[in-house]
Amino acid sequence: MSELFIATGDGVARASQDRSRWEVVVTMPGSGAQCLAGHPHQPILFAGTVGNGLWKSCDNGQTWIGCHLPEKDVFSVAVSPVDGAVYAGTEPSRLFRSRDEGEHWEELEALQSIPSRHTWSFPPRPWTSHVRWIAPSPHNAQVLLVGIELGGLMYSADGGQT
Repeated sequence: MSELFIATGDGVARASQDRSRWEVVVTMPGSGAQCLAGHPHQPILFAGTVGNGLWKSCDNGQTWIGCHLPEKDVFSVAVSPVDGAVYAGTEPSRLFRSRDEGEHWEELEALQSIPSRHTWSFPPRPWTSHVRWIAPSPHNAQVLLVGIELGGLMYSADGGQT
């Protein structure tokens, strides 16, 4: 059986194929789901939502539990394939990391000290910006790329500390 998960902007769609037949089930309807990431070593999914924070599922998207992130607008989520660290990017632009599958979070505050930070803005809402993409290196747990919409591409060689 093949499965595919998609953040629809409204919920999370799980498409399953059994032989030649596809079935689609939407979970978290009305959640504002924007992004998804699967854990590479555990059967865990993470879904970021606008207005409802970050959620995780340990049962293939059937049920979801809140991850208690300090921000409610989550625009990006990624899981490091090297060490399983979970990263969440929010609006306003903040970056968080969990080393225990979303139970506890620490803010990677170095993002706040980037000199150009005061110029970041998202044209439809120019008073704010958000972390839109997070790309942990597939080979080195310390290397992290973070894309700010609109602010630029940030690079860290020390796991987000600087």
